[in-house]
Amino acid sequence: MGEFNFMGTAYSDQAEFIRLGRRCDTPDMTHDQIARMDRTINAFRAANAAFRSMREDITINVQFIHITDGDLGKIIEQQRVDQIAVLNEAFKDHRIQFKYDPTMVKEVNNRRWYRMGHRSAAERQAKSDLQVDPETNLNFYTAGLGGGLLGWATFPMDMAGDPVSDGVVMLDSTLPGGDGAPFNLGKTAVHEVGHWLGLFHTFQGGCDAFGDQVGDTVAHRDPNYGTPADGERNGACSPLEQAPIHNFMNYVDDNWMDHFTLEQGQRMWDQIGTFRMGLLTAGASESMCRALVPVDIEPAA
Repeated sequence: MGEFNFMGTAYSDQAEFIRLGRRCDTPDMTHDQIARMDRTINAFRAANAAFRSMREDITINVQFIHITDGDLGKIIEQQRVDQIAVLNEAFKDHRIQFKYDPTMVKEVNNRRWYRMGHRSAAERQAKSDLQVDPETNLNFYTAGLGGGLLGWATFPMDMAGDPVSDGVVMLDSTLPGGDGAPFNLGKTAVHEVGHWLGLFHTFQGGCDAFGDQVGDTVAHRDPNYGTPADGERNGACSPLEQAPIHNFMNYVDDNWMDHFTLEQGQRMWDQIGTFRMGLLTAGASESMCRALVPVDIEPAA
């Protein structure tokens, strides 16, 4: 594929960029964590058998929080408008939409926070000082992340034990109109918000039977990247199937991502009902909220 350059750093090719752990820094869950998550989800399903059929459109408020270093990391209004439009297009088939209040946007000039690393003291302090209620909002941080990282997110199950960390953190140049090509069409945020609503990578666990816990995404050994050709296996675990090279939860370029599957949509709703019920009280009808039976969340080991 030839040399791959991203934000001033050269890699031998895009495979090296992926192999070095660049791109998404949302951590993989262990089998035990996944098992605990799914026991809680299954308890929610049992207590709310009609939830999938009764769900309505939900609108999630996005709290934009832009961390800058002087002029570095500045985000203009049109980028926010375009990012919300990209999110809404990506999630519309699953009855999830997003909005934001331009008067509530936060911009903070802080050099140390701007270069935050995942799970660093700078990230912790920035989130502690800047977040709004994570029960009812998506805290959407932008900063100048190092190491080639495009972003990371927290999972819904993490909310109960560590609400301060909740949200997504995005490399500022990945928003629409940024200079982080080929990841500057706003699809990286779609990917990270997918994690925030409970989805794993489509290549979770490789060819391990646990996988991404979604039945209609084809299991594959490794992430796909770039713009892989249609009609090829591209690492699919089964010789009869093709890897999901256009799925938002893979690692392909922004212009190659275009959908979530039906079961990914169902899993997002199960996670909202189980772990993020506050989003329902803030963005759905009272009748649907009153009908839900909450379940106890199994504590972390």
